[in-house]
Amino acid sequence: MASLSFLLGMIPDTEKVETADDQLRADYQAYKDFENSDELKHYLDLEKEVTSSNFSLRKKRIFKEKYKNSEAFRKEERYNRLLARQRGDERSKELEELEDYINSEEFLKQKQYLTMRPAERYETTEEYQKETEYHELKKSDQITWFFRTRKKYPFRELEKWNLTFEDNFQGNKLDTSKWMTRYYWGDKTMDSSYVLQDDKSFITDGNNIEFYDRKARIVTRAEKTEGLMWRAEQGFVLEQFDFTSGLISTAGSFRQKYGIFRAKVKMGEGSVSQAFWMVSEKMLPHIDVARYEKGRLYSNYFWGKGNKPQKSISKTAGKRYEGDYYIYSLEWSPGKLVWKINGKVFKTQTSGVPQEAMYINFSCNLKKDAHENNLPSAMEIDWVRVYKLKDQN
Repeated sequence: MASLSFLLGMIPDTEKVETADDQLRADYQAYKDFENSDELKHYLDLEKEVTSSNFSLRKKRIFKEKYKNSEAFRKEERYNRLLARQRGDERSKELEELEDYINSEEFLKQKQYLTMRPAERYETTEEYQKETEYHELKKSDQITWFFRTRKKYPFRELEKWNLTFEDNFQGNKLDTSKWMTRYYWGDKTMDSSYVLQDDKSFITDGNNIEFYDRKARIVTRAEKTEGLMWRAEQGFVLEQFDFTSGLISTAGSFRQKYGIFRAKVKMGEGSVSQAFWMVSEKMLPHIDVARYEKGRLYSNYFWGKGNKPQKSISKTAGKRYEGDYYIYSLEWSPGKLVWKINGKVFKTQTSGVPQEAMYINFSCNLKKDAHENNLPSAMEIDWVRVYKLKDQN
């Protein structure tokens, strides 16, 4: 049985949870992009120079400079003395050279520079330009955000994981390199779809998978067709069906042992059994990450061998899960299974934890004892993501 908080609907808001997760990943990408950018390199180079002892000495030297201590002043003084001693029109070579210098643009600029007030003089220098740019950059939103983020570094948990599988259903058809539309065993042994004895809807070979608004929909509807049903006494038998539904599975493309398996799903209204589940090469172990049927939401685990498998079943009132998106996830480690809804722990299992790679399934079925109201009904999948620890085999 689920905790009271789930029974009372005390679950974090889906949009807030997703927005926070998306923002963290966007921030991480922005952080990494800026960390390797020319802008940051330029800032760090500036910081290294402007805060160095060499820069400080250069700055002090600029403030202490005086015209009377300069070579320009000495040359001007020498020129004035020679000019005062001159007799007649005859001019010495030294006087002519000094006069050319005194009238040059180089001298005028040097004298103007050295006769300024120290602060004004500093403002004309390359050092001032670098120091000003450094302080402006230091106060900029981008630099401030980067170093504040680096100090807190909220990405440590994120960096532990690799994204190993993802589908955001961006197109208008199913990516068949990722998904098959049959049970794995039927595809492998008969190259055909089939259903189980307690189903009264047939899983079509992709005809009940629809797309709209960048989401996949598994639709169950009233529709006559024929297909194979597995009966324990007879094996596979061709049957007539009044209802159809669908399934998508990664059995042929992706399997993983351990990790985080997560999907944003909206369960449809009505009596259709809808599930996000995982299984391996055999029928057991079997994990229901989220199964909605008969007005209840289940997270189940079945394991063991033979005709008496062990089971762990958790459920909660499910009506609130109809018609709204929730993020269902399974966190699987070598010694524990943790089910979550919108990041809040729903169920924990420590016994019988599977130790073999499993694949993902989403399916809808109208069971024999289910009402046939509210059809068509659709389970909608916004996205699917799987992660694995970077250091885990």
